[in-house]
Amino acid sequence: MAKSSSGAPKAGSKGFFSAVNGVLSSVKFTIFLLILIAAVSVIGTVIEQGQSPQDYFLAYGDRWTGIILRLGLDRMYNTPWFVSLLVLLVVNIVACTLDRFPPKWKTLLKDESASFNPALIDKLSRNAAFTVSGAEALKSRISELLAKKKYKIKAAETSDGGFSIYAWKGVLGRFGSDFTHLSLLIILLGSIIGSVWGYKDFKVILVNDIVSSEKFDFQLRLDKFWVDYYDTGQIRQYNSILTVVEDGKDVLTKQIWVNEPLYYKGIRFYQSSYGKSWDKIKTAEIAFKRVDTEEMEASVELEWMELKKIPGAGYSARITDYVADFAYDEQTKTIYSKSGKAENPAIRLEVYNGDKLVAKPWLLYNYPSFVRTLPGTNYDIIFTGFIEIPYSGVSVNKDPGTNVVWAGSLVMGAGFILAFFVFHRRIWVSALRAQDGFTVKIGGMTNKNQLAFDKEFEEIMNGLKESNTDASGEGGR
Repeated sequence: MAKSSSGAPKAGSKGFFSAVNGVLSSVKFTIFLLILIAAVSVIGTVIEQGQSPQDYFLAYGDRWTGIILRLGLDRMYNTPWFVSLLVLLVVNIVACTLDRFPPKWKTLLKDESASFNPALIDKLSRNAAFTVSGAEALKSRISELLAKKKYKIKAAETSDGGFSIYAWKGVLGRFGSDFTHLSLLIILLGSIIGSVWGYKDFKVILVNDIVSSEKFDFQLRLDKFWVDYYDTGQIRQYNSILTVVEDGKDVLTKQIWVNEPLYYKGIRFYQSSYGKSWDKIKTAEIAFKRVDTEEMEASVELEWMELKKIPGAGYSARITDYVADFAYDEQTKTIYSKSGKAENPAIRLEVYNGDKLVAKPWLLYNYPSFVRTLPGTNYDIIFTGFIEIPYSGVSVNKDPGTNVVWAGSLVMGAGFILAFFVFHRRIWVSALRAQDGFTVKIGGMTNKNQLAFDKEFEEIMNGLKESNTDASGEGGR
């Protein structure tokens, strides 16, 4: 801290740090941060995380995709700015706790029996006064009644031969809010651990395909995908059978659906979407047509990348490319699929005459005569049918902070129990020696649930009445 020439801290520096501490320890600032984090979390919920840029382009267009990628909204929970918000909230909660907890702790540790003035009993929320003649066992009786109600007791003798008792229970109830603060810190710590060392990803897996990632040291194969329907025709759920392949061996196979993930080596694989492949098909049917007569002379069904002879035509062909919704970019001279649906499907063939590659035409399913596929011959090839390949959209999630978050949730539950079900109750007893016995005053207070405390106080007083026939002058509020 900067100092003046006399060695004292400068007033300006002190004022600045005091102002910063005032903001950081402000409950209003806590509420502001919580609302801000909740708002940006809504964005992270609406925008599906871990998708490919093409998926965002198809869903939001070029302009919004640029904004999403620049701000990191595709992997929002791992971005430095979101982690910074969490860290700032941690600092705020720590500042609030340090500002409020020490005075509370000091007050609760104070010896109430040593400093309490008996005259203050009349001002307590619940009190009573009576006289007892010749009851030497009064202190033990009162202590017994309080102990029966689970009070901790501290008794002391007074100089005039009387005594005082201080009884208390439920002190931990005062710390319910502090347990809640601690739980938030633990939960935020778990969130930060997950954001920094965890990750989220998304994989599109075709049936029988194997995918890998630099994020994990094994592979994942989709063995089967299917959709279950209700009798009404609505989708009930979609399912995938996934197999974990490690070192070339199948080590785990599991059926997953939306609420039933596969879990392996700390990574969870969730069923999150499905569809049909936009860049690959299972089979395509093509037919040879005579240009002069428009007659179909031969047809054949081709498997993906399979070179197959066309009966009676002297040619062979295989599929090398597929787009579900054919589009052509004149500037880059590239062909691409402008959507994921088979709105304008097209395949590209390699056509051979013997061993010689004679053509590499694109065939459009919706426009069979758009271009001559075998120029210079009397034949044309028509794209007449195809079978799509379903894919399973699998969300990949590794969150090493999950267990920390669960621990924080348990602490929060304990805080709620302390705050709402454990009440700090205190009772003071002052017994002053009188001419024929004792003048007794009893008073108590609670921080919450006054009705329950009133009932308990009445039960204690009734117990005293039963054991002291000469108790009189009872009063209270």
